[in-house]
Amino acid sequence: MANKKIRIRLKAYEHRTLDIAAAKIVETATRTGAEVAGPIPLPT
Repeated sequence: MANKKIRIRLKAYEHRTLDIAAAKIVETATRTGAEVAGPIPLPT
């Protein structure tokens, strides 16, 4: 099976909203058995 990667970039004005969305994505990915690296916050 070929390695497949998904890169997701999120933007928001409020960091709390962004943190919640990222946490939900990570939770869903780990629940399905995917390997997760991140989230990696970048300066604005």
